[in-house]
Amino acid sequence: MRYLIRSTKKFIIPALALALILTAAITVFCFITLRNTAVCNRIEIWIEACDYVDFFLPLAVCLAFTPFFYFINRKGFIRYASVRAGKKRYLITHFLATAICTVLVVFVSYYATLCISLNMTPEALVTENRLFDYVFGEYEVNYPYLFGLAWCLYKGVVATLFVVFGNLLALYTDNLFVSVLGPFVYCMAENLITSLLNLPMYSIMTTYVLNRLSPSCMHVHNYLIGCFTYILITLGIILIIRRKKENVNVRN
Repeated sequence: MRYLIRSTKKFIIPALALALILTAAITVFCFITLRNTAVCNRIEIWIEACDYVDFFLPLAVCLAFTPFFYFINRKGFIRYASVRAGKKRYLITHFLATAICTVLVVFVSYYATLCISLNMTPEALVTENRLFDYVFGEYEVNYPYLFGLAWCLYKGVVATLFVVFGNLLALYTDNLFVSVLGPFVYCMAENLITSLLNLPMYSIMTTYVLNRLSPSCMHVHNYLIGCFTYILITLGIILIIRRKKENVNVRN
C-alpha cells in the first residue's frame, strides 16, 4: 500500500493537468450548447457538451499517463526495479496507480461539469422530453446527480481500459507514438468497422458516449458487450506484439 501511494504521487502533475483541461473543455462546450441548442432538460446541455470531448478521451488519457511507461522502459529502469521489488509487482503497482488516477480524473472532471450544467438556465426549451426514450432516460431526468455519480465512475473505468492498452503498447513496442495513439486509432477503426457492419451498438465508443445512438438501438447489455469485446481484441493485439518481441530477442 505504501508503494502504491508513492507510485500514485508520480502521476499527480499529469493528472491535475488533464483534469483542468477536461473540466475547462467541457465547461466551454456547455456554454456553447447553452446558447446554440434547444434542450428539454438541463442535463442535455452536459450530454451534448461531453460529445465533443468524448471523441478525444482515449487520446487525452494516454497522453497523460502512457509516456511514463515508455521512458522507464526505454531507460532500462524496469530492469533495475525488478531486482529490488520484482518486475511483476513493480508493473502491477504502477498500473494500479495509473488506473486510480485515470478514474479520479475522469470522474471529477465530468461530474463537476455536470453539476455546473444542472445549474444553468437554458435559453431555449422544448416541451417534448426525449430523454425518457433512452435506456437510462428516467434516471437522467429524475435523478441527475445520482445518475451522474454512477455514469462518471463508469466512464472513468472505461477510460482506464484505454490507458492500460496504451501502457502495454509502451512496454512491448518501444514506440511512444504508437503507444499514445494506439488506443485512439483503435477506437476510430473499430467505430468505422462496426458502422460498416451495421453494428454500432457494439462499439467501445458507444459504451462511454451517453445517448450516442437512437433509443431503439441501445440496451443495457450493449454497454458491457462493447467493453468486453475491446478487452478481448486489445489483449490479443498485445499477446501478438509480445510474442514477436520475444522471438526477436531470441534471435538476437
